[in-house]
Amino acid sequence: MVTTTTASAPPRRVSARAVPPRSLLPLRFKAKLLPGRGNPSKARNWSPPSPSRLGPSSLSSQESPLHSVAPLPRSSPCSTRDYLRNKAIKILESVEALPLTCFLNELNFPENSIDLMDARKLLNYLKKNYLTSFCLCLVSYLKFCATEFVICKEYAFDVLCQILTENEHDLWQETSFMNKELKSALLDCLNTESSIEILHKISDFVATIATKEVRLGNEWPELLEFVYESISSDSDSEEKVKCAISLLFKLIPQCAVEDMVISIDSFYESLVDIFDSEEMSLEVQVEATLASIRFLCHWTNRWDHDRYSTVLLVEIVLTISTLIEQRSDKDLQALVDELTVLAKEKPWSLSSQFDYLVLSVLRIADGVELQDKTKIIALEFVVALAEKRVEGRRMLRGSQLIIPKVLEKILFLLANLEDNPETGTAETDIQNLPVVRCLARIAASLGGEVLVNNFRKLFAIHFGAEDWQSRHAAVLFLGIVAEKCSKPEELKQGWNQMAGRIIRSVDEDMHPHVRWAALYTIKQFSKHLKPEFQDKYHEKVMPVLTKAMDDFSNPLVQVQAYLALFDFTWNCSSSTLKPHLKEIVNKLLKQLQKVNPMVQGETLRVLSAVAHSSRDHFAEYYSSVMPYLKVIMMTANEELDHNHLADSVECITMVWLAVGKDKIRSDIEMVVQLLFSLQGSKLEENDPMRSQLLQAWARLGKCLGQEFRPYMSVAIPLLIKSAKIGSYVIIPKNPDEVDESDGSIRALILGDRKIWIKTKVLEEKLKACEGLYLLSDELKEGLSVARTLVPRLKFEHSEEIRRVAASGMLMIADNHSFIFGALTLAMPVLLKSSKVATQEGYLERSADESPFKKLCSYVVPALVKALSKESLPEIATVILDSLDECMKMSEHVLDEDQTDLFLKTIMNVLQKISSLSRSRVGAIEGINQTLPDEENGEEQKVYKKAADCLTTFIITHKNTFSPFIGKLAPCIELMWGRDRIVEERRTALHVFCDVAKQFREEAFRRYKISLLFLFKACKDENPEVQEVAAQAIGTAAEFGGSVFKSSVKGSLSALNAVMGHPKALEMEYVMAHDTAVSALGKILEFHREKLKAEKVLRIWLGHLPLKNNLEEAKVVHRQLCSLVEVSDVELLGTQKAYLSEIVAVYAEILWAGKKLATEETVNQMIKQLKLHRRRSPHSTWRSIMLSLELHLQKKLESMLSS
Repeated sequence: MVTTTTASAPPRRVSARAVPPRSLLPLRFKAKLLPGRGNPSKARNWSPPSPSRLGPSSLSSQESPLHSVAPLPRSSPCSTRDYLRNKAIKILESVEALPLTCFLNELNFPENSIDLMDARKLLNYLKKNYLTSFCLCLVSYLKFCATEFVICKEYAFDVLCQILTENEHDLWQETSFMNKELKSALLDCLNTESSIEILHKISDFVATIATKEVRLGNEWPELLEFVYESISSDSDSEEKVKCAISLLFKLIPQCAVEDMVISIDSFYESLVDIFDSEEMSLEVQVEATLASIRFLCHWTNRWDHDRYSTVLLVEIVLTISTLIEQRSDKDLQALVDELTVLAKEKPWSLSSQFDYLVLSVLRIADGVELQDKTKIIALEFVVALAEKRVEGRRMLRGSQLIIPKVLEKILFLLANLEDNPETGTAETDIQNLPVVRCLARIAASLGGEVLVNNFRKLFAIHFGAEDWQSRHAAVLFLGIVAEKCSKPEELKQGWNQMAGRIIRSVDEDMHPHVRWAALYTIKQFSKHLKPEFQDKYHEKVMPVLTKAMDDFSNPLVQVQAYLALFDFTWNCSSSTLKPHLKEIVNKLLKQLQKVNPMVQGETLRVLSAVAHSSRDHFAEYYSSVMPYLKVIMMTANEELDHNHLADSVECITMVWLAVGKDKIRSDIEMVVQLLFSLQGSKLEENDPMRSQLLQAWARLGKCLGQEFRPYMSVAIPLLIKSAKIGSYVIIPKNPDEVDESDGSIRALILGDRKIWIKTKVLEEKLKACEGLYLLSDELKEGLSVARTLVPRLKFEHSEEIRRVAASGMLMIADNHSFIFGALTLAMPVLLKSSKVATQEGYLERSADESPFKKLCSYVVPALVKALSKESLPEIATVILDSLDECMKMSEHVLDEDQTDLFLKTIMNVLQKISSLSRSRVGAIEGINQTLPDEENGEEQKVYKKAADCLTTFIITHKNTFSPFIGKLAPCIELMWGRDRIVEERRTALHVFCDVAKQFREEAFRRYKISLLFLFKACKDENPEVQEVAAQAIGTAAEFGGSVFKSSVKGSLSALNAVMGHPKALEMEYVMAHDTAVSALGKILEFHREKLKAEKVLRIWLGHLPLKNNLEEAKVVHRQLCSLVEVSDVELLGTQKAYLSEIVAVYAEILWAGKKLATEETVNQMIKQLKLHRRRSPHSTWRSIMLSLELHLQKKLESMLSS
């Protein structure tokens, strides 16, 4: 029993006067409080407390979190504990509210006050020693405290919230034994509380702790009952109804429909009643609208959503319209954000009112007085639909109204630019506009064809407008779509009508913003519509670009002209560029004489592009160009202008690549000496020459070929050193001190932390990897290069580095970003180089192992390990490609552990992509297990590459693969499931057949269960599934040996289901039919002894000839010809009774020429027919011929008489 006798306390004044009874407390409380103590408003410098003032960051800590607070007045530890205990007991056991009220007020005194410090210590003590009692005490206080003490009730509630929602420890679960009392008390508070502020606090707290319940409908059914009753009742307090709806909004995600004691129909009717009520304010209507959206998102499914969505979506639209009129940005943003979530999760729930809803959301973009943020959120709702790969996109494309309206809104927002003719427009500024990001995402999702086809009329209207903003928006729109469109080839059908006007505007438009946008669009057309754009418009583009290069009054327009010319010429063919070569080179040489460094730098880049594209045509200008380049290079070196020096070195080496080594011999020494001197100097980390030096050596090596060998001792170590450089990550103690303004570092989020990457260092590593790759390809230096590139496969913080190491992706730095251009696969090239180098004697063989084999044993396992850790689909595709090629060359190099890792990785890839594909297909109504080609994306590429890689592995590792056959069985059987899409089943068949061909009966002993899946699949209604299954049965019959014999009967039944399908000869099913007939032929060929051969042969012959699956047709018709060749009695029948049927089949095959049979088979058939004509009685043969159709008779007679 705890005593309540007062112990000696620290010297602090505590009133010894008796506290009045609880019933009298409201009348006398103020008189009993000491001045400045009990009433915080009388304390000096007091202000209303924030939640963070209630206590330390972790109230659940077992140690006092106030170690930095000044101690209590001098006393022993024992007396301090006694003091805290006595204070705690006084609060918990007192029949009066005064001790707790004073304590709560002390918790809200100003920071650093003695009272606040002591109160926090006491709070921690209560939390540590009397958790349950203290929580119940607070709840009792909330229920019985008089209404005059609203502030104290708020304090009590804030303390209770902090205790029970502490993050470090789940105290709500720890106090589960008293949860029932707490839940009951909280509901009472919700029902009786008169303070609106406290009511909302209690509601928020209830929602917070409700999310901790695993199954809210089961574990706290009273809460939902309370919410329902509050919404449905005719309450006088609209605020309580609003609070209940808000609580419902927060609870819906936690409530599983099957656990609810109240039906969702009841909640639906209550929401509808609120919408129908004329007495409810707009605030309540908004809360009901938010709850309705979540209702559709969490409580409806594909089969019943129409019952609810038809009405609720109309109400949502009406609320949006009202909010637009009221110009309520905050509420509109909240509503559209929730609609965006619904569009992502269940786009089909919008189908009943799709046009009506989307057009109403787009009306937000017209709101003149609405915030730009609100308008962008409205656009992002449409973006979310477009990015919902199948259903959202399908509904958008199916609407005749929405896409034109979306484009209209985007143009409207694009036109909201302020005029600043002095500075023009920066490309980075454009890319960062929220509306541009929305357009980019829509272009990537919907494709260029849809957008351009709907844009033509809008373009004509806006491009002809008087205000520059409209013209600028129209031109810029096309440039963004060309850049971001997922399938640029789709644009090629629609851009022609607009391209000519855009090109002319570079020269004719009066406003610099429009001219800049036109140049930007030309640049994007040059990159993404190549080479058609260059081929068709080179005569118009070249003059306007060269003229715009002289626009010194608008520097950014001038810069954009150089950028556009660079991309236009870089992507030109040499034949297209040749007529302009003299003019453009002369123009560039004049520009090189300008003193403006910016002009010179951009001119050098364009000259590099011209040399790159014109190739050997540039040779005649080499003697004119090179003196300028050498002067610029040496001047820049003397002046230590490394930006200019990097541009000049790049231009020189690009020119060398174009003209070849014979032309450059006299200039090599000068440039090489400069490279030597630069390599000997200590270049700063951000020095542009660090990267350019690496590229210069690589290009020189590519240009000189084997003549580069004298320089390899200098170049290769430098490249390897840069490829291995590792100080690229910044993890600062204080993130606020990181300066990103110069663009040399870039932020990256890894999990829950933020790091910074030195982009220049990454660029250097990239160029080093690329240079090593180029030199290994040219000079066959495989092994040393591989030892540097392979570790880059595991480079964690840069996708680009791993791309380069895995496949030689080239990252080129332009003014603002990194862009990728595909080269050949790097690792296979290394192996090929090593193999050639070994054969030609460049690499010495060791006694025990060739350099090539040694390299294979180094590269292939590294690729397998990299693949096992890769999460990005596009990089996984590249690694799989490289791995496939390398295994084909290297044969068997993986040991048992590496083989096991390879198989696990491949199966994980297949299963992961399989799950993703099925989730997309399963969400599409009316699609029968088939994923549209446009939806395959990067994941399906990975899926196919993984299957191809597995096939190669099975073939190359045949001798050691046998122990691992069983490990593939679960994966193959999983892909044969009835819920699998056709692509998965076809992949499973692909793998199954490869294993069967290599291991025959052994494979079928392991995969016998798979045949049961095949038999079921033959009865599937999807003809593609039937085709795959029939093909697999044929493979099993051919390679299954004795293991298959027990399955012959089941196979015949399954194939008969395909061949006898009511629609077997219709266009959709005929491929499956032909495949099944071919499979039946293989059963006849390999398992005839298990059949009633004559009967099965009759059935087989009755389905010939095959006319659609041409590959199978040639196999089957050759088999028929072989049986006739040996005069198979069961086929021909007694006394050749079935010869007429065989002749009829032959006649149709011969009529088709060589489509249905190989030339060898055709010749053999003619030979057999001639033989049977000679040996058959004349009347019999004549009767057979007359039974044929006239055109077949003539064809046969013609062929037999020749």
